Amino acid sequence: MLGVALRRLPISVRLGATFAVVFLVVLAALSGLAYWGLGETLRSETDRTLVAAVHAVDGSGQELGRLEEIERGGVGSPEFEIQVIAADGSVVRSSDDDLRTRPVLSATQIADTRRENGLFADVVDEDDEAHRALAVPAAQGGVLVVLAELESVEDAQQGLLHLTLVLSPLAGVLAGATGWLVARRGLRPVARMTADAERISARDPFPRLAVPPTRDEVAQLGTTLNRLLDRIEEGRRREREFTADASHELRTPLAILRAELELARNRAPDEEFVRSLDSALEESDRLGQLIDDLLLLARTDAGNVTAREPVDVATLVDELIPGFRTLAAPRGITLTRNGDAAVLADRRALSRALANLLDNAVRHTPENSEVAVTVTQEAGGTAITVTDAGPGIPPQERQRLTQRFTQLDRGRSNGGAAGLGLAIVASVVAVHGGRLEIADGPSDTGLAVTLRLPSVAQGVSV
Repeated sequence: MLGVALRRLPISVRLGATFAVVFLVVLAALSGLAYWGLGETLRSETDRTLVAAVHAVDGSGQELGRLEEIERGGVGSPEFEIQVIAADGSVVRSSDDDLRTRPVLSATQIADTRRENGLFADVVDEDDEAHRALAVPAAQGGVLVVLAELESVEDAQQGLLHLTLVLSPLAGVLAGATGWLVARRGLRPVARMTADAERISARDPFPRLAVPPTRDEVAQLGTTLNRLLDRIEEGRRREREFTADASHELRTPLAILRAELELARNRAPDEEFVRSLDSALEESDRLGQLIDDLLLLARTDAGNVTAREPVDVATLVDELIPGFRTLAAPRGITLTRNGDAAVLADRRALSRALANLLDNAVRHTPENSEVAVTVTQEAGGTAITVTDAGPGIPPQERQRLTQRFTQLDRGRSNGGAAGLGLAIVASVVAVHGGRLEIADGPSDTGLAVTLRLPSVAQGVSV
């Protein structure tokens, strides 16, 4: 669980934490090495002072009790103690009461001193205080031991340890902050490319990512992604060209087919044959509508639909309503229009979008109900709302309505349509700089589809 939580953190935070941990580990290793090195250095210095003290005792003939006052080169010596051990291992003389009862060296160490003419050793007195000792042979088989306290060495090591413990948290925080800042600075081009990628939509041409002027891995990533966008855009261009070309090529044979069907219908020998030809003519009309839809989508995708002329929305709706009353009247459905406004739009594309909304509303509105078109001039533009009394659409499925060739399995299926109606509406609204909103009807029944378009005064140009 901890590993999963850590992986969810931003990369800059993880890198900063890694910097801090690695720095603390290195600091701990260096501090340990410094602790050991300081002790060894101070012990070596103590050994040199012990040698000097032994020479002073042997050569100066000073009293044992005055050895602590020796100065070497103007620098006071450590606190020294002296013990003289007889050949039988008993203490003959000492400079401190704590050293008179028992020898500080073992029998083995005394023997080693006699054999090697000198011996350095770490010893403890009767108070368990640590000393550094230098033993040399003395007269009559005895041993002279000069001792220096190791308290200063231990104090220096403890001081280093305490200083390290005090400064380590601050050093860790500074290392982590430095790692975080370095990571943030290094990932700033990635953040810019992420923001650029968020702005990329289905419209063409695709904007390209801002590649930093470096030759590092981030620049290579941005260049690779831009090449990917080039390939995607090229693929979409070829797809649009194929759709447009295929649709154009299909219109001529479809027109010929329809003319032949109408001619055959006029000469049909019986009613059953006439019904079959009427069905074929209906299917050819649907096929023609599908071809027109594909052509309009290809135009919007290619940017050939532009907001280029003022359009009176009320007049446009009034021109469309009579054609749909023929479909609505047998079912007792009434069509109304309220309000007026003007927009800057492609009249043909906007007319097709509104026709798709009216067709969808009439098809799914129950008998003896109403389909209302409301045109509202607002401060930010124009709102065109088509409201029906149909079964409605669950909120979680409304986003799917604007996807191409999408048909729902519930009460608002298109009854055999290709599923391009609202996709065309969304595409037309997008190229006009507007947006499409889908909500519940006024009484929480049916569907209210709103086209929000910029007004003429805003001078939208796509």
